[in-house]
Amino acid sequence: MTSAPVVEPVAAPVPTPVRRHISWARVALAIALPLVLIGIWQVCCWIFAPREWILPSPAVVAQAGWEIRDRLWYHAQWTIVVTVIGFALAVIVGSLLAALIARSRIAGLMLYPWIIVSQTIPLVALAPLLVLWMPEFGAMVTLAALISIFPVIVAGVDGLRGTDPELLRAVRALGASPRWVWLHVRIPAALPRWFTGLRLAAVFSVTGAVVGELVASARGLGALTRLSAGQFETPVTFAAVVILALIGIAMFLLVALAEWAALPYLRRATRPGNR
Repeated sequence: MTSAPVVEPVAAPVPTPVRRHISWARVALAIALPLVLIGIWQVCCWIFAPREWILPSPAVVAQAGWEIRDRLWYHAQWTIVVTVIGFALAVIVGSLLAALIARSRIAGLMLYPWIIVSQTIPLVALAPLLVLWMPEFGAMVTLAALISIFPVIVAGVDGLRGTDPELLRAVRALGASPRWVWLHVRIPAALPRWFTGLRLAAVFSVTGAVVGELVASARGLGALTRLSAGQFETPVTFAAVVILALIGIAMFLLVALAEWAALPYLRRATRPGNR
């Protein structure tokens, strides 16, 4: 009687990490539209020759921005500080409120509806009141935080409440405590949506800073646009708007970079230790 041959198990192939490289074609496509619009703008200025105080050409805006670069940097520093502090305050307070609403049914019923209703109030109208109640810098930071906090709360609540129920039942069946489930399951699962809210809040914080500066501030790019437009220095106004756009893009990219570093599993098929 012959014995059956022993078949050695075949090891499953280890998946290789998926690495994404910078595609210069995508970068070119991303900057193509702004370049085309700037080109059209310049050509229209050549053809129709509008007065500079009505519509300056991109070349005139660039020249004006270079000539007053020190003035632009002086005002940009204030706007950047207000934006960063307001954004940080919105992230901290918004994340805590999102965790409280997602963890407590009573807190959710009491707070969440009113947080949504608060967005129907035009926060621009609150700027003069904030200036009356607070110092100028505190009013600017508070307004930036109020405008940018809403997406942090909504994204945080949706992320914490949207955890896979099958995963929750599995870890609870294995004896995991509520605290362990919260720290190791709910929060990690909520991070992708939370970062989505942070990207929106990063852009909104710039808007909040500018709104405060437009209403009641002698410093900042928002104040510079108000003063220059009132004095018909339209090239200066356009230059300040360009700097504001660059600040908003920089804030968005910084949050995207933080997400890229904090969530490596979104760009890799395996953990770093697998080879």
